[in-house]
Amino acid sequence: MKEYDLMFVNVITPLHNGSGEGLGIVDNPIMRERTTQFPIIQATSIKGVLRDAYEEKKKSNVEALFGPPPGKGEEHAGAVTFGDGQILAFPVRSLKGCFVWITSPLVLWRFYQMVNIIDNGQSPQSFPNLSPLIKKIHSSKAKICPSGKKDIALESNQSKTGEINIFLEEFSIKCIESKELEALSKEISPKIFDNVDTFMKTEFEKKLVVLDDDTFRYFVTNATEIVPNIRIGKNGTTEIGSLRYTEFLPSETIIYSILTFDKARTKNNQLDATKVKEEFHKTKLSIIQLGGDETTGKGIVKIALLKGEATNDRPKH
Repeated sequence: MKEYDLMFVNVITPLHNGSGEGLGIVDNPIMRERTTQFPIIQATSIKGVLRDAYEEKKKSNVEALFGPPPGKGEEHAGAVTFGDGQILAFPVRSLKGCFVWITSPLVLWRFYQMVNIIDNGQSPQSFPNLSPLIKKIHSSKAKICPSGKKDIALESNQSKTGEINIFLEEFSIKCIESKELEALSKEISPKIFDNVDTFMKTEFEKKLVVLDDDTFRYFVTNATEIVPNIRIGKNGTTEIGSLRYTEFLPSETIIYSILTFDKARTKNNQLDATKVKEEFHKTKLSIIQLGGDETTGKGIVKIALLKGEATNDRPKH
């Protein structure tokens, strides 16, 4: 029997998970899904960084958990499988309240499916308010948390029909209040933010906004950070042709990834999935660094694990 966890990744400093050379104005774009253009973090990046962190702590069973070192991959597979990091909430500048986190029906539906897996194929018990929100989410109106109305919307903009205008970047967006969204934000926030991050936890519970999928896609493709970089030559001047633009996911982006635990495949280590999971959790990791530009302080993230229950090899959907 396999077991599952959900890992949340809270971006602290801007993160560049590159896709190679760009074809447009951005020389170094971030990795995106082909169909939706939503940002993702490759599973191999997550696995590699966590493996390095475990090796630095000199933990046993590294090869059983993560597989053999490079060059010996044909010997056996690792017992822990990592999924791509998928977007859950994206920070966008707001005319009032500084910024909000945006999400969308498709994003929440994908999250619902992942939570369904870690909860043994049942209705998501980890987030009981996710299911009622999913049922109501396909209306055309954007949704805000009732407690966040005074923080992100101008009171004079509320119409007789209950519509509220918020301003994200240069766009005016009509919203309605959603108690289900606020309940969900209060369920998610303790899983993402620890006791030290009480301020951000409270902000998230008020400032989570659901937009339609097209508007969400616009912001995640056009509201990322684009940073110019130059190279200085021996004479202390800029080298001609060295100007390059690099794309970053902004601070406060929320990513999640599913982790699958299977039995160990090494000859001298017969751990089952439950024992593999226990071994993985023995090393407490909270801060890691992902992506490029590590030497300039980029890619520092906080991770948090949500433990799932044991399930069958083929989970129900």
